Amino acid sequence: MSGKRKLAVALVAVLALVGTAVALATASFSIGTVASYDFGGFGPGYPIPATMQIESFTMNPGDTIPWHYHKATSYVILKKGTLTEEHLVGPDQCASVQLKAGSAFIENAGEVHTVSNTGKDVAVIWWSTVFPQQDGISQFTPDFKSGGVYVVDAPNCH
Repeated sequence: MSGKRKLAVALVAVLALVGTAVALATASFSIGTVASYDFGGFGPGYPIPATMQIESFTMNPGDTIPWHYHKATSYVILKKGTLTEEHLVGPDQCASVQLKAGSAFIENAGEVHTVSNTGKDVAVIWWSTVFPQQDGISQFTPDFKSGGVYVVDAPNCH
């Protein structure tokens, strides 16, 4: 292979990688290991190995994350857009909160809730939680994977 051809192949490979990096710039998923974490009522009652996750993802208008809970406290920042968080507050009783860009909220361990993009624009969410390492990562859609999300049946809210 000639030097020019090698350079052209290398340039195409670099451009493909740059294109991939740009395409992935809108989503981020990072995990790390925690040697021991006590999940209280959601664990065996003593500290176990855990995974900490920090994730950024987008939700299109109308997208909804199904009803779920987390085994540890989760921290959420809404960087862009509008969300509505609905959470179970009693037997068959729910409350909702509308959030705008720059808002932050906490999802306590065991709190059953759902989140929807109720705005007209894409919502960009930063989210962090800890979950038992043994629970692993779930691939919810081809483009979205996460750990620490435990889906439940939707409550009959009034």
